[in-house]
Amino acid sequence: MKRTIFAVALAIALVSAAAAQGAPIGEPSFVGSIDLTVGIARLAGLARSPDGLSAGGISKDSALLLFGTLSHPSVESEEPFWAVAEFLEGEWVGTSRLELHRVFLHFRGEAYREFLDGASGLRTVVIARNASIREGKDGSRDVHLDVVSVRPIY
Repeated sequence: MKRTIFAVALAIALVSAAAAQGAPIGEPSFVGSIDLTVGIARLAGLARSPDGLSAGGISKDSALLLFGTLSHPSVESEEPFWAVAEFLEGEWVGTSRLELHRVFLHFRGEAYREFLDGASGLRTVVIARNASIREGKDGSRDVHLDVVSVRPIY
């Protein structure tokens, strides 16, 4: 009887721990429209085009659902917390070349501080909004987005 109770308790603990790892960070829910037709590769291409985001019909009112891999974040401010990280997606060109596409994600708020500590290299799902194009120090044009919610998918 003791073994059965222990096994059930252990199973509940493991299921709870597994569910907690995949919990979304940021806003627990989002009310508004989400554009499911846009990915990192398309955003990166629009950043390089002369017309920018308007050429792709990207609305500032809609949020975007993106899948990718986080790079190591750069903390811009400790109080209030603000960090920026590259969000990458790879695309095979033929069978021998991998082309990387990137956007930059802005994480604002304490909810992200602990998550970003070990987030480098994680596959994640992100809801982001307020897409804008900014010029980098190297002269490249990149899309920057504000994160609403992020969920690791490992």
